[in-house]
Amino acid sequence: MPTSPVSRPGHLARCLMIAGVALAGLVPQAALATERYMALALPFFEPYRVAIATLEVQGGKVSGTLAPPAGDPRAPLPLSGTLADGALRLTIGQGNDTYTLAFSENQRGLHHIFEEAASIPGLDAVSLFRPEDGFSAAALALQHDSDNWCGRVYGGLTLTLRAAELVRTPAAPAALAELDVVVTPQQGGAVKAKLKDVWSRLRLAARDNEDVSFDVAVPLGSEVRTAQELRRMPQVAAVMLPSLCGEMALVVVSRPKIADGDTVSEAKLKAYGDAMLSRLLSGAPPEATIPGQRKFKLAGAVVPGEAGPAYKATITAEAEATRLGRGNWDQFTLLLQPVVTATDTGASISLIPAVSDLRTAKKTGPQPPADNTFRAVDDSAVVATIAQRLVSYIADAEGSRCAFLTQADFEEPDGAISCANLALDDVTHPDDN
Repeated sequence: MPTSPVSRPGHLARCLMIAGVALAGLVPQAALATERYMALALPFFEPYRVAIATLEVQGGKVSGTLAPPAGDPRAPLPLSGTLADGALRLTIGQGNDTYTLAFSENQRGLHHIFEEAASIPGLDAVSLFRPEDGFSAAALALQHDSDNWCGRVYGGLTLTLRAAELVRTPAAPAALAELDVVVTPQQGGAVKAKLKDVWSRLRLAARDNEDVSFDVAVPLGSEVRTAQELRRMPQVAAVMLPSLCGEMALVVVSRPKIADGDTVSEAKLKAYGDAMLSRLLSGAPPEATIPGQRKFKLAGAVVPGEAGPAYKATITAEAEATRLGRGNWDQFTLLLQPVVTATDTGASISLIPAVSDLRTAKKTGPQPPADNTFRAVDDSAVVATIAQRLVSYIADAEGSRCAFLTQADFEEPDGAISCANLALDDVTHPDDN
């Protein structure tokens, strides 16, 4: 199925305008104190491509640990070294099993980075990196597989099972049995099957002594907890961000705008949704501080709390505002779910939209038509366009980041703001700057 041209990983969005601006200047040595970094090209915790380095800097001396992603039972390795004038000398391990590397301090894209002072051609350069505000817990726990990552950062995981454990385990363990495995039926599309029901097929695949990887679907917001629990299972070799494609839209916002500390504030979320949507639906440009001139209805706006605070409202607005369309009024239910994802830093949170009950009516004037004139629309491309418009508008208004991925027959409207599929578990290549 076709995917959006903005869904390819690495595509830089105009909504990433803050990269290199908000992070201007290197983080001073005094501010390092104790910080978490991601480390690339250190092959101590395969099959993960990322290790988590915790560095404490005091008086130019460095100490800390290098660990696998959260939940992996392998013991961390000790780190020691020195840091002076942007030059980091770091020793990994202890006793006879130690490795010493030299790094220089730099800034690239969203990240403060320590990269090898001199790299050997043909070998992957080792680097340590972090965003200015540090990583969120989700970013530290979930990274992508560089070989097959599709761009998704929520709603699923890629699970790798050890071949030897699969072959000698005749039935799925209870802790794995009820996982929803994404499978492809003969007629196409994607459905879910319980892991216990496909366990024999996976065991068969493992007979060639190769570990077996597959995608599972998990409830929104449960990704980190599920990954950490699964990593403790002896049958599990790795848990990463999903390789499956699909529908995804999110926008990153500053946590204090909708949360008090780590807790989403219902009052803040309601006020934020009301104000932001009023500007978008009225046709105001993203940089505006007051609504525009277009008519709209924002009805029944509430922040339900059944599965955590989320903003919910029924929207009636001109298609020019909702999706950069023409000649129609749109009416739909919008749910904005705050979730900390792998795209977030320690100071941000993602808003994930869900558009449902979409109906349209022909535009005959500047006022919204009667509700009974709207007709249901069963078109995934229109739904995707509304979601893309929403997250890209907010990202532009906030000077932040958005991500978008679809398998609908989506064409980016003229004048649209593009999004990237950006996780924070990699750094921009020097040639991309």
